[in-house]
Amino acid sequence: MFKDFYSFFKDLWLNRKLLIRFSKNDFKARYAGSFFGVFWAFFTPFVTIVVYWFVFEKGLKAGMTDGSIPFICFLVTGIIAWFFFSDTVLTATNCFRDYSYLVKKVVFNIRILPTAKLLSNLYTHFFFIGIALILTAIYGFYPGLHTLQLIYYLFCMVVLVTGITWISSSIQPFFSDISPLINIILQVLMWGSPILWSINTFPAKFHFMFKLNPLFYIVQGYRDSFFGTGWFWQYGKMTLYFWAVSIALLIVGSLIYTKMRPHFSDVL
Repeated sequence: MFKDFYSFFKDLWLNRKLLIRFSKNDFKARYAGSFFGVFWAFFTPFVTIVVYWFVFEKGLKAGMTDGSIPFICFLVTGIIAWFFFSDTVLTATNCFRDYSYLVKKVVFNIRILPTAKLLSNLYTHFFFIGIALILTAIYGFYPGLHTLQLIYYLFCMVVLVTGITWISSSIQPFFSDISPLINIILQVLMWGSPILWSINTFPAKFHFMFKLNPLFYIVQGYRDSFFGTGWFWQYGKMTLYFWAVSIALLIVGSLIYTKMRPHFSDVL
């Protein structure tokens, strides 16, 4: 098992230039047929944010959702993590089918393809992190030492998504219905994560249910990084739980990929 992980990271390093080129081409190819091209990668999430802000703050009067934090800041700092998670899971799940011509090449290590999809989504994610930093600064939450935690929580996100996509992408060639199934699961996760609401709006007895969702740890961590409200080492039990789940997903994903890989070329 550890040998598999070592070989995977070794392949990532040896193919780093190819990975970057792949990610750039994938990012551009997603919008190749549209008039405005990659503009949609930034405009669509922006419209989503505006709609949620208008409905929940102006329409439903959500106002100050989390103490003294303005709702628009609360929303943006949580939803940018969600955008990266959901987009990467959706696109990486189909990576072996999208690059089926590479699957049949014996010399090409296709295990790096989910990572290429992940990297292609990082471009928009970095852009929206910048927007969030500017927005929170406008409201008086200036970058500081806490902001450096974004590096840690982004790494957490990458590990979590890698484990999930190893599983989903390995199953997809044999079970194409996994894509609509994932869409349903993502809808549940979206409303079950503290993106549009604060956990404090629910009675304390229900908090443990929400904390079972690994995304809770990341979304809360993003907000702690932007608003300076906490350090990751303050959440000892949550940190252990998150890494236990993430490592378990990596192990399961690696086993499924190893078992399914020899049969990819037969079904693609």
